[in-house]
Amino acid sequence: MSCPFYWYNYNSYACKKSGKDVNEDIYYKYCRGYDYDDCPIYKGSDGSSGGCFLTSACVEARGFSDDCRELTVLRRFREDYLRALPGGPEEIAEYYFVAPQIVSAIKQRADALSVFDAIYETLVKPCVELIERGEKEDAHRLYRQTVRQLQAQYIV
Repeated sequence: MSCPFYWYNYNSYACKKSGKDVNEDIYYKYCRGYDYDDCPIYKGSDGSSGGCFLTSACVEARGFSDDCRELTVLRRFREDYLRALPGGPEEIAEYYFVAPQIVSAIKQRADALSVFDAIYETLVKPCVELIERGEKEDAHRLYRQTVRQLQAQYIV
């Protein structure tokens, strides 16, 4: 299995999550034989398991920890449900490309905290509740639709 977050383009490898080129050593060590527990790009510079950009920004704005219920539920959902869907790894890779741009654009706004609070109330909280009720398709649909709306709104 290889990492769904890299691609080969014009004689070099690049990471969709970080947006940076990946040298051959990193490619062979992490991307080619992908291991979430060891990859420094996936874990992030702070050592967290990463990946939940919007949720992380929303719970951070509320002062929640990196192992809060919301992040735990959504990370498990990503790994156990979404990754197993046909096209799931590609959808995750696309999210890893778009979501950091959305978060960055929001953080530049004077009202960033209220925007993250609104996203928490309309996306994070409902998705967690849907997942916990076993309504995973509905949670997936809501998350995907909201990310597309946020992309259209914040990424020009």
